[in-house]
Amino acid sequence: MRTGNAGYIIGAYPCAPSFHQRSETEEAAFWRQLADTPHIRGLEQPCLEHLHPFGDEWLFRHTPGDWQMVVTAIMETMRRRADSGGFGLASSDEAQRRACVAWYRHLHRKIAAVNARFPGKVIALELQAAPLAGNASIAQATDAFARSISEIAGWDWDCALVLEHCDAMNQPVPRKGFLPLANALEVIAGYDISVCINWARSAIEGRNPALPAQQVAAVRRAEKLGAVMFSGTTASGAYGDWQDLHAPFAPGCPESLLTAERAREVFAAAGSATLQFSGIKLLEIDPQADIDHRVGILRDGIQAMNIATQ
Repeated sequence: MRTGNAGYIIGAYPCAPSFHQRSETEEAAFWRQLADTPHIRGLEQPCLEHLHPFGDEWLFRHTPGDWQMVVTAIMETMRRRADSGGFGLASSDEAQRRACVAWYRHLHRKIAAVNARFPGKVIALELQAAPLAGNASIAQATDAFARSISEIAGWDWDCALVLEHCDAMNQPVPRKGFLPLANALEVIAGYDISVCINWARSAIEGRNPALPAQQVAAVRRAEKLGAVMFSGTTASGAYGDWQDLHAPFAPGCPESLLTAERAREVFAAAGSATLQFSGIKLLEIDPQADIDHRVGILRDGIQAMNIATQ
Protein backbone atom coordinates (compact mmCIF):
# COMPACT_ATOMS: atom_id res chain seq x y z
CA MET A 1 0.00 0.00 0.00
CA ARG A 2 1.30 3.43 -0.95
CA THR A 3 -0.18 6.81 -0.17
CA GLY A 4 0.46 10.01 -2.02
CA ASN A 5 1.49 12.00 1.04
CA ALA A 6 2.61 11.39 4.61
CA GLY A 7 0.01 11.47 7.36
CA TYR A 8 -3.70 10.76 7.64
CA ILE A 9 -6.91 12.49 6.73
CA ILE A 10 -8.80 13.07 9.97
CA GLY A 11 -12.57 13.27 10.16
CA ALA A 12 -12.35 15.35 13.32
CA TYR A 13 -15.72 17.08 13.13
CA PRO A 14 -17.69 14.40 15.08
CA CYS A 15 -15.25 14.90 17.96
CA ALA A 16 -15.35 18.71 17.77
CA PRO A 17 -17.30 20.70 20.38
CA SER A 18 -19.33 22.32 17.57
CA PHE A 19 -20.79 18.88 16.79
CA HIS A 20 -22.56 19.18 20.13
CA GLN A 21 -23.32 22.92 19.76
CA ARG A 22 -20.68 23.89 22.32
CA SER A 23 -19.06 27.33 22.50
CA GLU A 24 -16.74 28.92 19.99
CA THR A 25 -14.10 29.18 22.74
CA GLU A 26 -14.15 25.40 23.21
CA GLU A 27 -14.06 24.88 19.46
CA ALA A 28 -10.96 27.05 19.11
CA ALA A 29 -9.24 25.16 21.94
CA PHE A 30 -10.05 21.84 20.27
CA TRP A 31 -8.46 22.88 16.99
CA ARG A 32 -5.38 24.31 18.76
CA GLN A 33 -4.73 20.95 20.38
CA LEU A 34 -5.40 19.02 17.21
CA ALA A 35 -3.04 21.27 15.24
CA ASP A 36 -0.23 20.19 17.58
CA THR A 37 -0.86 16.50 16.83
CA PRO A 38 1.64 14.65 14.60
CA HIS A 39 0.79 12.51 11.56
CA ILE A 40 -2.11 14.64 10.31
CA ARG A 41 -2.14 15.35 6.59
CA GLY A 42 -5.46 17.13 6.70
CA LEU A 43 -9.19 16.89 7.34
CA GLU A 44 -12.26 15.10 6.11
CA GLN A 45 -14.77 17.93 6.34
CA PRO A 46 -18.50 17.99 5.59
CA CYS A 47 -19.89 20.83 3.52
CA LEU A 48 -23.40 22.08 4.18
CA GLU A 49 -23.67 25.69 3.13
CA HIS A 50 -20.16 26.15 4.51
CA LEU A 51 -17.26 23.90 5.51
CA HIS A 52 -17.69 24.63 9.22
CA PRO A 53 -20.57 25.72 11.47
CA PHE A 54 -18.71 28.98 12.13
CA GLY A 55 -17.91 29.49 8.44
CA ASP A 56 -15.14 28.78 5.98
CA GLU A 57 -12.95 31.65 7.17
CA TRP A 58 -13.14 30.46 10.76
CA LEU A 59 -11.94 26.99 9.76
CA PHE A 60 -9.05 28.34 7.71
CA ARG A 61 -7.94 30.64 10.54
CA HIS A 62 -7.97 27.87 13.13
CA THR A 63 -6.26 25.06 11.20
CA PRO A 64 -2.72 24.76 9.81
CA GLY A 65 -2.31 26.23 6.36
CA ASP A 66 -0.58 23.12 5.02
CA TRP A 67 -3.42 20.77 5.96
CA GLN A 68 -5.25 19.42 2.95
CA MET A 69 -8.94 18.58 2.84
CA VAL A 70 -11.29 15.86 1.68
CA VAL A 71 -14.81 17.26 1.40
CA THR A 72 -17.61 14.80 2.13
CA ALA A 73 -21.19 15.11 0.97
CA ILE A 74 -22.58 12.66 3.54
CA MET A 75 -23.76 15.04 6.27
CA GLU A 76 -25.87 17.26 4.02
CA THR A 77 -27.14 14.23 2.12
CA MET A 78 -28.39 12.68 5.36
CA ARG A 79 -29.75 15.98 6.65
CA ARG A 80 -31.87 16.44 3.54
CA ARG A 81 -32.95 12.79 3.50
CA ALA A 82 -34.42 13.32 6.97
CA ASP A 83 -36.86 15.74 5.31
CA SER A 84 -37.18 13.86 2.02
CA GLY A 85 -36.10 10.25 1.72
CA GLY A 86 -35.85 10.79 -2.01
CA PHE A 87 -32.82 13.11 -1.91
CA GLY A 88 -29.78 11.41 -3.43
CA LEU A 89 -27.71 10.80 -6.54
CA ALA A 90 -29.17 7.30 -6.89
CA SER A 91 -32.77 8.36 -6.25
CA SER A 92 -35.52 7.21 -8.60
CA ASP A 93 -37.51 10.27 -7.46
CA GLU A 94 -36.45 12.42 -10.41
CA ALA A 95 -37.16 15.77 -8.78
CA GLN A 96 -35.14 14.86 -5.70
CA ARG A 97 -32.34 13.39 -7.81
CA ARG A 98 -32.16 16.66 -9.73
CA ALA A 99 -32.16 18.58 -6.44
CA CYS A 100 -29.19 16.50 -5.30
CA VAL A 101 -27.29 17.10 -8.54
CA ALA A 102 -27.95 20.83 -8.12
CA TRP A 103 -26.52 20.66 -4.62
CA TYR A 104 -23.37 19.00 -5.99
CA ARG A 105 -23.07 22.10 -8.17
CA HIS A 106 -22.76 24.04 -4.91
CA LEU A 107 -19.97 21.69 -3.83
CA HIS A 108 -18.30 22.15 -7.20
CA ARG A 109 -18.32 25.92 -6.81
CA LYS A 110 -17.17 25.73 -3.19
CA ILE A 111 -14.21 23.48 -4.00
CA ALA A 112 -13.22 25.58 -7.00
CA ALA A 113 -13.22 28.73 -4.84
CA VAL A 114 -11.16 27.11 -2.08
CA ASN A 115 -8.58 25.72 -4.49
CA ALA A 116 -8.35 29.01 -6.37
CA ARG A 117 -7.42 30.67 -3.10
CA PHE A 118 -5.34 27.81 -1.65
CA PRO A 119 -4.06 25.71 -4.57
CA GLY A 120 -4.20 22.00 -3.82
CA LYS A 121 -6.14 22.46 -0.58
CA VAL A 122 -9.09 20.19 -1.46
CA ILE A 123 -7.72 16.92 -2.77
CA ALA A 124 -10.97 14.95 -3.09
CA LEU A 125 -14.75 15.01 -2.85
CA GLU A 126 -16.44 11.98 -1.30
CA LEU A 127 -19.79 11.41 -2.95
CA GLN A 128 -22.41 8.83 -2.01
CA ALA A 129 -24.95 6.80 -4.03
CA ALA A 130 -28.11 7.46 -2.02
CA PRO A 131 -31.28 5.85 -3.48
CA LEU A 132 -34.94 6.61 -2.86
CA ALA A 133 -35.72 5.37 0.64
CA GLY A 134 -38.33 2.61 0.55
CA ASN A 135 -37.80 1.68 -3.09
CA ALA A 136 -36.18 -1.76 -3.14
CA SER A 137 -35.41 -1.68 -6.88
CA ILE A 138 -31.63 -1.84 -7.25
CA ALA A 139 -32.05 -1.51 -11.03
CA GLN A 140 -33.88 1.81 -10.70
CA ALA A 141 -31.31 3.10 -8.20
CA THR A 142 -28.45 2.05 -10.46
CA ASP A 143 -30.03 3.77 -13.46
CA ALA A 144 -30.62 6.96 -11.48
CA PHE A 145 -27.03 6.97 -10.19
CA ALA A 146 -25.71 6.46 -13.71
CA ARG A 147 -27.61 9.53 -14.92
CA SER A 148 -26.31 11.62 -12.03
CA ILE A 149 -22.70 10.52 -12.55
CA SER A 150 -22.92 11.14 -16.30
CA GLU A 151 -23.68 14.78 -15.54
CA ILE A 152 -21.45 15.38 -12.53
CA ALA A 153 -18.39 13.69 -14.02
CA GLY A 154 -18.59 16.07 -16.98
CA TRP A 155 -17.89 19.12 -14.84
CA ASP A 156 -14.37 20.51 -14.55
CA TRP A 157 -13.33 19.38 -11.07
CA ASP A 158 -10.32 20.75 -9.19
CA CYS A 159 -10.06 17.58 -7.11
CA ALA A 160 -10.47 13.83 -7.32
CA LEU A 161 -13.94 12.28 -7.16
CA VAL A 162 -14.20 9.36 -4.74
CA LEU A 163 -17.34 7.30 -4.21
CA GLU A 164 -17.69 6.42 -0.53
CA HIS A 165 -19.37 3.03 -0.20
CA CYS A 166 -22.06 2.81 2.48
CA ASP A 167 -23.97 -0.27 3.62
CA ALA A 168 -26.16 -1.59 0.84
CA MET A 169 -29.91 -1.34 0.36
CA ASN A 170 -30.30 -5.09 -0.24
CA GLN A 171 -29.19 -6.15 3.25
CA PRO A 172 -31.64 -7.42 5.92
CA VAL A 173 -31.23 -4.49 8.33
CA PRO A 174 -29.73 -1.57 6.38
CA ARG A 175 -28.61 1.56 8.19
CA LYS A 176 -28.04 3.93 5.30
CA GLY A 177 -29.11 1.43 2.65
CA PHE A 178 -27.30 2.90 -0.35
CA LEU A 179 -26.32 1.33 -3.68
CA PRO A 180 -24.63 -2.10 -3.49
CA LEU A 181 -20.91 -2.03 -4.20
CA ALA A 182 -21.10 -4.15 -7.37
CA ASN A 183 -23.67 -1.81 -8.90
CA ALA A 184 -21.70 1.28 -7.96
CA LEU A 185 -18.58 -0.19 -9.54
CA GLU A 186 -20.59 -0.92 -12.69
CA VAL A 187 -21.69 2.72 -12.94
CA ILE A 188 -18.26 4.31 -12.39
CA ALA A 189 -16.33 1.82 -14.55
CA GLY A 190 -15.88 4.28 -17.39
CA TYR A 191 -15.13 7.34 -15.28
CA ASP A 192 -12.13 8.72 -13.42
CA ILE A 193 -13.84 8.04 -10.10
CA SER A 194 -12.37 5.77 -7.44
CA VAL A 195 -13.90 4.14 -4.36
CA CYS A 196 -13.35 4.75 -0.66
CA ILE A 197 -14.12 1.89 1.71
CA ASN A 198 -15.16 3.07 5.17
CA TRP A 199 -14.52 0.28 7.67
CA ALA A 200 -17.69 0.67 9.74
CA ARG A 201 -20.01 1.12 6.80
CA SER A 202 -18.75 -2.10 5.23
CA ALA A 203 -18.75 -4.02 8.53
CA ILE A 204 -22.34 -2.88 9.18
CA GLU A 205 -23.39 -4.08 5.73
CA GLY A 206 -22.56 -7.69 6.51
CA ARG A 207 -22.65 -7.52 10.31
CA ASN A 208 -19.16 -8.88 9.79
CA PRO A 209 -15.82 -7.28 10.80
CA ALA A 210 -14.08 -9.25 8.02
CA LEU A 211 -16.15 -7.70 5.22
CA PRO A 212 -14.24 -4.38 4.94
CA ALA A 213 -11.00 -6.12 3.95
CA GLN A 214 -12.92 -8.34 1.52
CA GLN A 215 -14.51 -5.31 -0.13
CA VAL A 216 -11.16 -3.52 -0.30
CA ALA A 217 -9.75 -6.55 -2.13
CA ALA A 218 -12.72 -6.59 -4.53
CA VAL A 219 -12.40 -2.89 -5.33
CA ARG A 220 -8.66 -3.28 -5.80
CA ARG A 221 -9.28 -6.10 -8.30
CA ALA A 222 -11.60 -3.72 -10.15
CA GLU A 223 -8.72 -1.20 -10.20
CA LYS A 224 -10.92 1.37 -8.46
CA LEU A 225 -9.46 1.52 -4.95
CA GLY A 226 -8.82 5.16 -4.05
CA ALA A 227 -9.02 5.46 -0.27
CA VAL A 228 -9.76 3.75 3.03
CA MET A 229 -11.26 5.43 6.08
CA PHE A 230 -11.70 3.95 9.53
CA SER A 231 -14.77 4.49 11.68
CA GLY A 232 -15.81 1.85 14.18
CA THR A 233 -19.07 0.15 15.05
CA THR A 234 -20.26 -1.84 18.05
CA ALA A 235 -22.73 -4.64 18.75
CA SER A 236 -23.72 -3.05 22.08
CA GLY A 237 -22.94 -0.17 24.42
CA ALA A 238 -23.12 3.61 24.09
CA TYR A 239 -22.41 3.49 20.34
CA GLY A 240 -25.38 1.21 19.71
CA ASP A 241 -26.18 -2.02 17.91
CA TRP A 242 -24.32 -2.01 14.58
CA GLN A 243 -24.93 1.72 14.22
CA ASP A 244 -22.98 4.08 11.97
CA LEU A 245 -21.84 6.25 14.88
CA HIS A 246 -18.07 6.36 14.23
CA ALA A 247 -17.06 4.44 17.37
CA PRO A 248 -13.41 4.89 18.34
CA PHE A 249 -10.88 2.09 18.13
CA ALA A 250 -10.73 -0.61 20.79
CA PRO A 251 -9.44 -0.77 23.47
CA GLY A 252 -10.21 2.94 24.01
CA CYS A 253 -13.82 2.08 23.25
CA PRO A 254 -14.06 -1.41 24.81
CA GLU A 255 -17.12 -2.46 22.76
CA SER A 256 -15.67 -1.36 19.44
CA LEU A 257 -15.16 -4.01 16.78
CA LEU A 258 -12.51 -1.84 15.12
CA THR A 259 -8.96 -2.61 16.20
CA ALA A 260 -5.50 -1.82 14.87
CA GLU A 261 -5.30 -5.43 13.69
CA ARG A 262 -8.53 -5.05 11.70
CA ALA A 263 -7.10 -1.92 10.12
CA ARG A 264 -3.93 -3.84 9.30
CA GLU A 265 -6.07 -6.44 7.47
CA VAL A 266 -7.53 -3.66 5.32
CA PHE A 267 -4.11 -2.28 4.42
CA ALA A 268 -2.92 -5.80 3.61
CA ALA A 269 -5.91 -6.23 1.30
CA ALA A 270 -5.06 -2.91 -0.37
CA GLY A 271 -1.63 -4.37 -1.13
CA SER A 272 0.38 -2.27 -3.55
CA ALA A 273 -2.56 -0.10 -4.57
CA THR A 274 -1.78 3.60 -4.53
CA LEU A 275 -4.25 5.26 -2.20
CA GLN A 276 -5.13 8.90 -2.61
CA PHE A 277 -5.65 9.09 1.16
CA SER A 278 -6.36 7.05 4.27
CA GLY A 279 -7.55 8.13 7.66
CA ILE A 280 -10.05 8.05 10.51
CA LYS A 281 -13.46 9.50 11.38
CA LEU A 282 -14.38 9.05 15.05
CA LEU A 283 -17.17 10.37 17.27
CA GLU A 284 -17.12 11.64 20.84
CA ILE A 285 -20.46 10.26 22.05
CA ASP A 286 -20.62 12.36 25.25
CA PRO A 287 -21.87 15.92 24.58
CA GLN A 288 -20.30 17.04 27.87
CA ALA A 289 -16.84 15.64 27.15
CA ASP A 290 -13.91 17.98 27.69
CA ILE A 291 -11.41 19.03 25.04
CA ASP A 292 -8.68 16.64 26.19
CA HIS A 293 -11.00 13.65 25.81
CA ARG A 294 -12.20 14.74 22.39
CA VAL A 295 -8.68 15.20 21.07
CA GLY A 296 -7.53 12.05 22.85
CA ILE A 297 -9.95 9.91 20.84
CA LEU A 298 -8.37 11.17 17.62
CA ARG A 299 -4.81 10.81 18.89
CA ASP A 300 -5.56 7.23 19.95
CA GLY A 301 -6.96 6.63 16.47
CA ILE A 302 -3.82 7.99 14.85
CA GLN A 303 -1.70 5.72 17.05
CA ALA A 304 -3.80 2.73 15.97
CA MET A 305 -3.25 3.71 12.34
CA ASN A 306 0.49 3.92 12.91
CA ILE A 307 0.43 0.39 14.37
CA ALA A 308 -1.68 -0.86 11.45
CA THR A 309 0.67 0.54 8.83
CA GLN A 310 3.96 -0.60 10.39
